[in-house]
Amino acid sequence: MDWFRTHPYVSALGAAGVLVLLGAFIVVSGASQPAGTRTSAWEGEAAPLLNPTSHGPITSATQNANVMGQTQDSPPYTYIAPNFSNTISPDGEEESTYDFDAFIAKLTKQANPKGQAAANEEDSLLSAYAYIPRGLISTSTPNATRSVLQQELYDYGNDIGSTIESFEQQHSDTPQILKGQVEDRTDSGKAAAVVRIGRDFEEMGKTFAAMETVPSSLASAHNALAKSYIEIGTNLALIPGAQRDADFIKAIQTYNASADTLAKNYIQMVSLFGAHGVAFSANDAGKVFTFTPTGL
Repeated sequence: MDWFRTHPYVSALGAAGVLVLLGAFIVVSGASQPAGTRTSAWEGEAAPLLNPTSHGPITSATQNANVMGQTQDSPPYTYIAPNFSNTISPDGEEESTYDFDAFIAKLTKQANPKGQAAANEEDSLLSAYAYIPRGLISTSTPNATRSVLQQELYDYGNDIGSTIESFEQQHSDTPQILKGQVEDRTDSGKAAAVVRIGRDFEEMGKTFAAMETVPSSLASAHNALAKSYIEIGTNLALIPGAQRDADFIKAIQTYNASADTLAKNYIQMVSLFGAHGVAFSANDAGKVFTFTPTGL
C-alpha cells in the first residue's frame, strides 16, 4: 500500500488499463451471443443495439419459395389457385380455359344442412373462398312472376300511365298559367291559355273513355277516372269566361270540387293496383300510380 501512495500516477495508469481490458472483454462476449438472448426494446424482436452488421443473412429466393409451399400445404391454409391457362383457338387466337360461370356457381351454391362438402365436390372448398358464408351472394336479379290477371293490369297501368306522364310533361307550367290568369283576368292571351289546358284535360278523358283494352276488374274505376278528367277540363275552361267576381269565385269552386273528385278516383285506381299485387318500377310508365313516401 505504501508503494501505491508513493507512486500515484503509475497506479492510476494501471487501473485505467485494467478497465480498458475489462470493457473490451464485455464487448467481445456480447457480440458473440445468440441474437435471441440480446436486449430488445418495447418487447419487440430481439436485435443487437451496438452492432448493426450482425443481422442474420438475407433469405434466398429458394428458401422463400419453400416457406410459401409449406404455408400453402399446411391446413387450414391450403389454397388451390384457379387454372388461368390459355389455349390457342383454331383461328390462332389465344383463349382462356378458365370457367368463370362455374366459379360463380360454387360461390352461390347453398351449403348442405351439416355444413360439410359433398363427396363429389372439389377440394376448392378448402380454399379461402370456403370461408365466405354460402347462399348470401346473388349474381342476378330474379324476374318478378305475375299471374295472367296481374300481367293484364300491369300492361294496362303502363298504357294509361304513359298518357298521363306525357300530359304532365307537356303541361308542367300549368300552375304558373293559372296564377297569371287570376292576377290579370283582363288579358285575353292568359285566358286562352287556361282554356287550352282545360280542353287538353277533356281530350285525355275522352281518350281514356274510348279505350277498349280495359281489364274487367278495373272497368268501373277506369270509367270514373275518365269521366273525372273530362269534368275537370270542362270546368277549368269555364273559369276565364266569368266576368263578375261572384261568377269567377263560383267557377273556381266548381273546378275545385271536380278536382277533389279526380283525386279520389285516382287514389282508388292506385289502391286497386296494390290490392292485386301489381307493382311498377321506376322505369315503368305505370309508376304514376305508385305513391312514394317523402320526408317532411
